[in-house]
Amino acid sequence: MRRLLVRLINDDNVDLYILAAVAILFTILGAAGISDVKTLSSVVLGLLAWLALSQIKSRRALDQLAGAQRSNPAALLRPEFPADLIARRAASFDILLIGLTMTRTVQGMRSDFPAILAAGGRVRILVMDPHDDVLMETADRRMAHNLGEGRIRQRILTTLDDMATLRERMDGRLEVRVLSSIPSAGFNCLDVTSPRGFVCVQHYEFQPTGEAGPIVTLEPKDGRWFQHYVAEAERMWEAAKVWSDQPATR
Repeated sequence: MRRLLVRLINDDNVDLYILAAVAILFTILGAAGISDVKTLSSVVLGLLAWLALSQIKSRRALDQLAGAQRSNPAALLRPEFPADLIARRAASFDILLIGLTMTRTVQGMRSDFPAILAAGGRVRILVMDPHDDVLMETADRRMAHNLGEGRIRQRILTTLDDMATLRERMDGRLEVRVLSSIPSAGFNCLDVTSPRGFVCVQHYEFQPTGEAGPIVTLEPKDGRWFQHYVAEAERMWEAAKVWSDQPATR
């Protein structure tokens, strides 16, 4: 009982609880004829004053929150990937990775993918279609250093070969698809249907001087924009075509 009382006293809405309790009490007293009209009128005016003060308090809190957001509008925009992204990927059960070639990511998760699949998890990989010559040329022009369409294609084929080899080596829910257009961004979608879901989005830019950006990270508590990016990633996945299980021809 004492613990409940302490929690109630420290609750930000304690003033509203008291207001509601007093209003209910005097409503009952008035209906029962125990309290006269004069007393009820005074109580009503007091309750209205208390309600006005509560509204002022709430508005000040909202103004402070809005001011804090305006003072740092770029708080959600990162110049680089979060430090715990690799650990988050390794600990995930359901992964959707979308990118241009995915070479760096796939190489970094060589030991993680088998563990996820062995545990019954799902891994989905989406990259550009390496057999689309026009797409390879366009992607090469957008990159910071022109590698040549042949090298971009080779990087993608390496990723596809790695996934095909992994599929041959072990069972599990491993899916690979290729997209006939340049992805709007790079996506790390991790356990997005669970409360611990996480989305990391790297916005691509034209010939960046360093890591393309900005990079945005979102969780389910971010609501609309978390769901927005999850839906975009899923639309790209649905628009892509399944890649053959066989290793890519070099």
